[in-house]
Amino acid sequence: MKKPGIVIALATLYVLLFHSSPLMGIPDELIIAMFILSPFIVIYMVFVVLKYGKPSGRTLEEKFYDDYDYRRNEENT
Repeated sequence: MKKPGIVIALATLYVLLFHSSPLMGIPDELIIAMFILSPFIVIYMVFVVLKYGKPSGRTLEEKFYDDYDYRRNEENT
């Protein structure tokens, strides 16, 4: 799968389903199975994002927060 957005959306839906499963009356055995499966889903999501994700064009020194127009303070030493 070469689209990280799809994997992120599916992992997020999985987490939402996992957290709401006790309220929906899902059996405890299935909740435990989902808990055991969750690290593998997160690891796969991280793998896909790191392999197919688009890197930012900026460095950490240029812009501290990539999503906010904030310039890092320069120390005068």
